[in-house]
Amino acid sequence: MTGSKVGNKVKLSRTASVLAGGSAALVLLVAGQTATTAAPASASAWQPPAPTFATSEPVRATVTMDDGVKIAVDIVYPTDPSTGARASGNFPVLLSQNPYGTQPSDPADNGTYFVQRGYVFVVSAVRGTGDSGGQLDWFGDRQGKDGANLVNWAAHTLSGSNGKVGLEGCSYLGVNQWFTAAAVGKNSALKAIAPFCTDSDFYNDLTANGGIPTSFVANIARAQPRGPEDDPATDPQSVTITQQANGGSRSYNDAYWQARNVQKLMPRIVSNNIPALSQAGWEDLFPGGNLGAYVAAQNAYFHRPFTDPIAPGDPVTGRYQAIVGPWTHGEHVNEATLQAIRLEWFDTWLKNAPTGMAATSKPLHLFENGANTWIDSSAWPLSLDARTYYLGNGSLTATKPTEQRSDSLSWGASTAGNTLTYTTAPLADTALLNGPADVTLYARSTNVETELTATLNIVAPDGTVTKQADGILLGSQRAVDTGESWYGKNKALLKPSHPFTQASQQPVTPGRTTRYDISLLPNFTRIPAGYRIQVTINSQPPADFHFPVSPTPQQLANLTGGLYTIERSAEAASFVNLPLTSPGAAAPSNDNWGPAS
Repeated sequence: MTGSKVGNKVKLSRTASVLAGGSAALVLLVAGQTATTAAPASASAWQPPAPTFATSEPVRATVTMDDGVKIAVDIVYPTDPSTGARASGNFPVLLSQNPYGTQPSDPADNGTYFVQRGYVFVVSAVRGTGDSGGQLDWFGDRQGKDGANLVNWAAHTLSGSNGKVGLEGCSYLGVNQWFTAAAVGKNSALKAIAPFCTDSDFYNDLTANGGIPTSFVANIARAQPRGPEDDPATDPQSVTITQQANGGSRSYNDAYWQARNVQKLMPRIVSNNIPALSQAGWEDLFPGGNLGAYVAAQNAYFHRPFTDPIAPGDPVTGRYQAIVGPWTHGEHVNEATLQAIRLEWFDTWLKNAPTGMAATSKPLHLFENGANTWIDSSAWPLSLDARTYYLGNGSLTATKPTEQRSDSLSWGASTAGNTLTYTTAPLADTALLNGPADVTLYARSTNVETELTATLNIVAPDGTVTKQADGILLGSQRAVDTGESWYGKNKALLKPSHPFTQASQQPVTPGRTTRYDISLLPNFTRIPAGYRIQVTINSQPPADFHFPVSPTPQQLANLTGGLYTIERSAEAASFVNLPLTSPGAAAPSNDNWGPAS
């Protein structure tokens, strides 16, 4: 991890990259910055100030937690550009909690952009990593308490602090902000957080897909330098990895994962009065992964059920904002536009700058794919309009089938030549794909288990196919929680919610036609008239699936050799529910929320 200086600019080169299974890559960014000034995201009079200060070399310190564990931190201070001495006065503090270790390095690695504009920047090594003591876990209350301890230290003990603290960082360094914000309690020195590259529900978003575990945590663990007191064979995170691999409790959505569901933290975060600006990408590890957090935060603030969609007209607050751009994981986070947006957010809450950013009535900022424009909204989805298409003979039609027909898949064969494809006629009018979708299949299996994957595409008149979303479901985890599922108009199921617990598990009865509701990831895309909508069905995830799965030994044993019959008859009409509405539901934003590619 090094920094390189080019002319008068300090350029970040400190990143940690981890193969996250297959060809997917997880880029976990520390908040290194480019010392440039960008136009603000907001249309207010506020402008990002030019850099005023230089940066000190990192100062190493340790902070003792409530249980005696010592956490290593690096501190970077604003300095006088002419003398190099620490700048006089006190400054707000930005804290980033890094699971990949910290050590002295080029100051560009430690928040140069913010330090030059009047912040003290602190990077800590997460418990059990780097030079920090204790045992490593996968987020949770203990890391939240550590964050709360660090906030208290940064506000009341750290030299040069003015007593106000914000949290900064992307990916792991973004997600653990939620746990700190939930742990600090009321009247905390923590005034704002900016969890970038974040998701909302670890079990359903990244550590399992459709009830099937992934190797996500195991892959991340390989990049984490273990601390002097950690035993990577037995620490709490390693227990999680083992149980996911062998079908133990944490291969299900058990109490461990429930405690790590960011959405369920929102009542505490809102009660603690902590504003949050989150960010993710439509091409992220979990596309639109922060949308669940946005919905939960707004609902918690207004005392609505936290998993309900935000309907048009529901009140919202500018204290909880979210950005979803056309990006992969971590892409553009440390470039000028998104830097300026974070600075505006922190200046709003930590410096009382009159930015006007918090006054918005449309705190959700979405890049509309296909239209290549930003829109601002309060609701998600923007509309609960829904359209149902039924599987036909290679077709998707608005009418139910009238004859007894079916298609076949086999488990274990390659997806090439083992894919069922269904396509609509060209659309007569332009439509907006606006949210999550559902694929409901009626199917028979020769085994006591099934694995069914669905992919949603759009097809241009020239035949170009562009993927929009995908999803997967383990048949024994097909139970639907209707209370947490989303329904569009005419009670169309748009986002099936599955408990994925041991208690909800029920074997598939061989030979019996069974209903499977596959939840597809959200997207936000304008589909021009003349384009067609396509759904493909596989028995296993195709090569471009958003994140690969790793079935447990028992799941593999139950899946091996299975033959599936997908029904498309009057009695068992498999169908697709799509959140399609008029493009007029999306009004272009006046602001720039990030690069358009």
